[in-house]
Amino acid sequence: MTADELPARRPAPAGLRLVQDFCNSTDFEAGFDHIADADGLAAWLAAAGHPSPQPIRDADVQRAIRFREALRDFVTVPAQPDEADERAERGRAVLDAEAADLPLVVSVGATVEFRPASAGLTGALAAMLAALALGQGDGTARRLKACESHSCRWVFYDQSRNGSSRWCTMSLCGARSKNRAYRRRRRDAL
Repeated sequence: MTADELPARRPAPAGLRLVQDFCNSTDFEAGFDHIADADGLAAWLAAAGHPSPQPIRDADVQRAIRFREALRDFVTVPAQPDEADERAERGRAVLDAEAADLPLVVSVGATVEFRPASAGLTGALAAMLAALALGQGDGTARRLKACESHSCRWVFYDQSRNGSSRWCTMSLCGARSKNRAYRRRRRDAL
């Protein structure tokens, strides 16, 4: 599923959309992962505009999955602040380690542009890290969030006025969470 297929949410802007689509290359609730094997990762990279010039190896698949989950951890904003800090730090550590091996070309003109210096998986990961860095600078990355529902964790772009959305959609995960809380309150009141 891509950002376009998620109900009631517009996709993230420009480069952050690549990050969003990469994070959503797995669906925890449906139990599938588009990049779980070499063929799937190669197909995802080609569809994302980063075809691999070499065959994808198992090590590439593991690297991609580790990077994807680090991105998801980095953008997760759960209800418990301590958990958010722990996840964000874990994600940041993986992303920092990967950044050393992701070459970027920097073009300075009227604007600053970052482009991957290589193709395939390394280029795609570099493009995502560059988009995240630019998004941190202009404030758009803080609106890229992972659903608070532990069974979902879909990454969405929060376009609410105050940036306080917690679920991928209110009609799905938000309603489930609110119904659970309601039943818990009723049970506790008895």
